[in-house]
Amino acid sequence: MLNGRLSIASVCRTLPTPDDVSAGVFVLNRLRAMQGAAELSILQPVPFMPGIRPLPDWARSGSHRVGDSEILHAPMFYVPGILKTLDSMWLARALEKRMRGLHDLKRLDLLDAHFAYPDGAGVVRVARRLGLPAFITIRGFETEYLRIPGIREQIMAALQGAVGVIAVSQSLKNLVVTEGIPEKKVEVIQNAVDFETFAWRPQSDARAHLGVDPDHRVVVCVGQLIARKRQLVLIEAFKAARAHIPGLQLMLIGAPTAEPDYARRVTEAALAPELAGSVTVMGVLPPEKVAQWLRASDLFALPTAREGCCNAVLEALAAGIPVVTTPVGDNARFVRPRVDGELVPVDDVRALERAMVSALSRPDWNREAISTRMIDSVGAWDSVAARVLEFMRRRLGSAN
Repeated sequence: MLNGRLSIASVCRTLPTPDDVSAGVFVLNRLRAMQGAAELSILQPVPFMPGIRPLPDWARSGSHRVGDSEILHAPMFYVPGILKTLDSMWLARALEKRMRGLHDLKRLDLLDAHFAYPDGAGVVRVARRLGLPAFITIRGFETEYLRIPGIREQIMAALQGAVGVIAVSQSLKNLVVTEGIPEKKVEVIQNAVDFETFAWRPQSDARAHLGVDPDHRVVVCVGQLIARKRQLVLIEAFKAARAHIPGLQLMLIGAPTAEPDYARRVTEAALAPELAGSVTVMGVLPPEKVAQWLRASDLFALPTAREGCCNAVLEALAAGIPVVTTPVGDNARFVRPRVDGELVPVDDVRALERAMVSALSRPDWNREAISTRMIDSVGAWDSVAARVLEFMRRRLGSAN
């Protein structure tokens, strides 16, 4: 099918669900864009363990829909918290029957996995059994997983066994090439932005819509409440920044479900008496609401410890907001000091405080220009999808 529409089954555990509408939106955006040019089936393994982590009600049916996209369910038995080296096996078992059925029905050309573990490792197992080529997109977690014995070996075997690897940042490509994956197998295709949702609009309009006091200074952080996003570091820096900027407000937007203990610590820190109600933990919001809060803000801050291509940073810049973040992943490519924001070292509370105060004290940020630069430097999801499909065809046509 190299000259026609590719028939693809794409697998990712992290996709929007009725319980978390924000999960994996960046993955689904790419898949949606690919659906216009390929025959694409989307499968979501859903982890469960009877008596400990029941299968969610929404996953008991065969599929759910997000907009025009149908996401097929593959219930995946696993053991929470332990035996993580077995997760790729559980995932492969969950997928194989469903994949065989799809292959019989649609004559699949390839399998496509997002994240190298357990998704990629499991999908490559199934691909071998079905005699199909597999592709893996690496998105950042690989940096940590490659340090874990038992998982590292599975990731490397999966990447070696895949026909092609898509890295969402140059830093991730460099990582796997250094580990021995042939450079010609790895293509850098960064995430895009939904520019219809995340676009510059006047701050005053957004504040009026949300009921935000026009005299308050507002910092917004978007990211799951997980340790690597470092919201606790941000709260510490914010405490100090409030001494310089009275009335400063911090809005934390993101799902609290992945690391509930960390989310609890963030919530407790936000409620500290010395913060006097100036930090709000908002939980999950739909993209349109996130965009409104970005436009209403004065600054976006995310002191993250690890990223691939950080969609939250790209979306903040697309909305025209100056960004203070760390130079991990490809952040430094998009955030130019004193042009689009500031970069600070990971876990440096004092540097983060200084950068926030400096950015908030600067009156001449050109928000419309920040947005325009992002639009010019990052493609829309349709162009990302075209690059992905072109790379797949090229690798499928290659001898090795």
